[in-house]
Amino acid sequence: MNKPTETSQAPLLGIALKVASIVLLVTMMVSLKFATEHIAVGQIIFTRAVIGIATIYTFYYVVAHHRGSSAGFKIKSAVNHLPWAISSAFAMTMWFVALTLIPLPEATAIGFLLPLLVVFFAWLILGERIKIIRSLAIATGLLGVSIIVWPRLGTDADYGSASALGAALSLAAVVCWAYAQICLRTLSKTESSGSAVISFSVATMSLAILTIPLSTIYPQFSWMWPDSSGWLWLLLCGVTGGLGQLGTAESLRYATPGTLAPFEYLAFPVASIAAIFFFDEHPDANIWKGLPFVIAGGSVVILREYQLKIKADRNSSKAPR
Repeated sequence: MNKPTETSQAPLLGIALKVASIVLLVTMMVSLKFATEHIAVGQIIFTRAVIGIATIYTFYYVVAHHRGSSAGFKIKSAVNHLPWAISSAFAMTMWFVALTLIPLPEATAIGFLLPLLVVFFAWLILGERIKIIRSLAIATGLLGVSIIVWPRLGTDADYGSASALGAALSLAAVVCWAYAQICLRTLSKTESSGSAVISFSVATMSLAILTIPLSTIYPQFSWMWPDSSGWLWLLLCGVTGGLGQLGTAESLRYATPGTLAPFEYLAFPVASIAAIFFFDEHPDANIWKGLPFVIAGGSVVILREYQLKIKADRNSSKAPR
C-alpha cells in the first residue's frame, strides 16, 4: 500500500495556510501604499526583495531543515534562470507601482486574470491543447477585465492620468507574471524552488536599483534614509510578502489545487475591506459588473486544470513499468 501523502492528510491545514497567505499578501499591499508616503517605490521594491529572501531563507534552513527537507538555493545555470527572473522581476515592479496609482480592490480584481493568461501562454509557448471549455473561460475572463478597466483605458478615458497608467501597469504586470509562470514550469525541471527565489530576488533588486538614475528627472524616485514610520512599513511589507509567498507554497503540501481554488478569490473581499478601512477606497460599479465574469472564467480554468492533472496522474500510474 502506498504511503499517504501530506496533501491527503491535512486539507484543512492547507486551506488555513492559503487563507493566511492571502491575508499576509493583502497586508503587504497595504504596507506598500503606506510606505510610498515616506519612501521611493524603487527603494521599497529593493528592500522588499532583501527582507523577503531573508524570511524565506530562514524558514527553509531553520523550520524546513528540522522536518528533513531543504530548499536548495544553489543555481546550476544562471542563463536558464534569466527568462523567469527578468519577467517575474518586471511583474513585481510594475505591480508595486500600479498599487500606488489605482485603488487596491481594482488591482486585486485585475490580478485574477492570471490563471487565464497562464493557460493561454501554455498554448502559445508550450503547445498545450486548449479545448472549447477553457477557450470560453478565457474569453469570459477577458470580458470581465475589459469591463473593470474600461473607465481607465476605454475610448473616453484620460490616458494621461495616473489611474490610466496604474491600470495599464497592472495589466502588464499580470501578463509578465503569467509568462513567468510558464518559464518556471520549464525551470523547475532542472532547478530547485529555492534557486528560483534567489534569481527572482536578485533580478528584482537590480531592477529597483535602476530606478535611481530616474531621480534626476522624477524626484519621487529619489532614495533616502527612511524615518521610523518608513522603516516600520518597509519591514512589514518585506516580512508579510515573504511569509505570504511561503504560505502559498506550503498550502500545496497539504491540500490539492482543486481544494484551494475557491479560496483564491477570497483576496478580493479581504483587499476591499482593507482598502475601505485604511484608504477609503470603495470598489466602483464597473468592478462589480466585471468581477463575476473574471471569477467565473478563472474558476473554470483552475478546476479544469486540476481535473486534467488528475487524469494525467491516473494514466501515468496505470502505464506499464
